[in-house]
Amino acid sequence: MAIPAMQQLYMSGSLKAVMVPEKNTALISMLQQMLTGTGVSLLNVNRKNLEAIIKKTATEKNITTAWLMTFAYIIPKSLLNVLPGGFINFHYGLLPQYRGANPVLAQMISGETHSGITVHIVDENIDTGPVVMQQKIPVDDRDTFGIQLQKLGILGASMAMQLLQICRINTVPPSVPQDESKAKYHKKPVAADLMINWNTMTGRQVIRLINACNPWNKGAGSFIKGMVICLTDAELCDETPITPAAPGTIIALDEDEGLKIYCFDNKAIKINVIYTQQGFFSGKRLADYGIKINDQFLSAK
Repeated sequence: MAIPAMQQLYMSGSLKAVMVPEKNTALISMLQQMLTGTGVSLLNVNRKNLEAIIKKTATEKNITTAWLMTFAYIIPKSLLNVLPGGFINFHYGLLPQYRGANPVLAQMISGETHSGITVHIVDENIDTGPVVMQQKIPVDDRDTFGIQLQKLGILGASMAMQLLQICRINTVPPSVPQDESKAKYHKKPVAADLMINWNTMTGRQVIRLINACNPWNKGAGSFIKGMVICLTDAELCDETPITPAAPGTIIALDEDEGLKIYCFDNKAIKINVIYTQQGFFSGKRLADYGIKINDQFLSAK
């Protein structure tokens, strides 16, 4: 998500250094190719050397402010006043309602109609600093997690240029405190959070969870006949099933209709893609595992 903004900052002549946790080897390799010959320093850091490298780089390159975009480490209190413009974080979620490490996922699972980016001043706590700006984008029910990241990356690039203009006028940009009465911190999801509960989730909620888990978790998980299968791509069926069934029941599984499952709200969803340990397949291929009509997916406990 950060790369489009980074490219815009480089084109404007404002990018002096890029700092990445040394454990993120794939990103480091990509950035080495992108930054070669640009004069922009690529710095690989860990928690122990973070403070020393920031101070050294800020002095050598006359850096006035540092912007955080998906940065994994907490900035130590001792560093917060080192730079004239301080540290500014691009939080890829709406604050204060979606604090935490993965607000994109939390917003999708919660069924929000909008996501967005909140730019805020970094303070001693996590995602609590005063807000400089916030912009929203729609969350379509068809959006996967990957599509949302792409959209937010484009939005972040636009907001970076807006913030750059503000910082050229005010070294420390104007900001307003967050409304703590609306604040909520969302923890990192555990496996149980990514499993479908057919007894309580509507068809739309099931699809939202499936899309929120695609591609990074290969889909949302569900149990059937002793197997855990990930449902990777799905859509709501237009027609209402004629015969009611228990939530999670397979009501179609053939060449013509594909794989259809009955949901809690008396709607049906069609599963286009599934994932098993053997790979990705079309939903109708579930029949190859001995699954048939009227078999039932079990809900997470």
